[in-house]
Amino acid sequence: MQAVKQPLISMIIPVYNIENYVSRCVESAINQSYENLEILLIDDGSEDASGEICDRYGEKCSKIRVIHKENGGLSEARNVGIETARGEYIVFLDGDDFITKNYVANLFNAIEQVSCDLAISMFMNVVDGQKIELNTAGVLENLRVASSEDCLKSLLYQRGIETSAPGKIYKRELLGELRFPVGKLYEDVMFTVQMIARSSRIAIIDNVDYMYYQRRGSIQYQQFDKRKMDSIRHSLELEQFVERNYPKLIGASHCRRFNAACNIVLQIPSGEYPEEKQYLWTMIKKLRAEVITDSESRVKSKIAAIVSYLGYDILRVLYKQTQVRGRNLS
Repeated sequence: MQAVKQPLISMIIPVYNIENYVSRCVESAINQSYENLEILLIDDGSEDASGEICDRYGEKCSKIRVIHKENGGLSEARNVGIETARGEYIVFLDGDDFITKNYVANLFNAIEQVSCDLAISMFMNVVDGQKIELNTAGVLENLRVASSEDCLKSLLYQRGIETSAPGKIYKRELLGELRFPVGKLYEDVMFTVQMIARSSRIAIIDNVDYMYYQRRGSIQYQQFDKRKMDSIRHSLELEQFVERNYPKLIGASHCRRFNAACNIVLQIPSGEYPEEKQYLWTMIKKLRAEVITDSESRVKSKIAAIVSYLGYDILRVLYKQTQVRGRNLS
């Protein structure tokens, strides 16, 4: 019996000034158990050796295509990848992260088994020196199907569904003309939300196949600047989207905005950015009672809301004590 041909899947990997990490990332892409894969390395105007490393991989691996462009940011690099992709499906991988050998296969098998246009798997935060034990058996873990509304609800309440573009597989035709917003931080939020909304059925698996590497040079570790207010702008845009399309979830979107406000305000250095701090603190005070009384809000969110009544300084102390290897609890 002739084997069924695998559809082509395009993996989009933006690369910018990550010469110490890009080889690990690309090796994990090359070693995928899913064979019919094209790997698009989008060199976003790197000023270090990242572009040269990409070229070397492009010369020795026929699956790889390298695109060099002027620096325009993560969103623009991903958009170039989308425009260039030839695959029937698309997956994303950031250049400083890495994946298990079954990352693509597991996502594709999930989407195929339940006839969906979108599938989601889990990820793990990793730091240097951390020992990682992964299940690489290639067996789907806890495959289930969710409606777009249920999936969005889990995203808003932060129950394992992340706003990040990686960790998911998308049917190419589902994207249409949707692209990432250029020049903004937290660019994944509305892209992911709109992709979920376009999918009537979404496959979810518990396989931990994506390693999210937290390095000191990433946005997560950068000092506060006004661009981080993009998180609040996205939260407000998300609320408007939810109000129009999923009015039952408006309370969940308020919880997410509360968490975003806590996350950002507590990164502001003492005595700096008074206008932004006041704006965010006013938002927290406005939303905290609703978070406390929402039966579905996270325990962490409720604790933060309760502690906020004791004042900003007390909440900040709690925030510092509840960081886990640089990953914000919000």
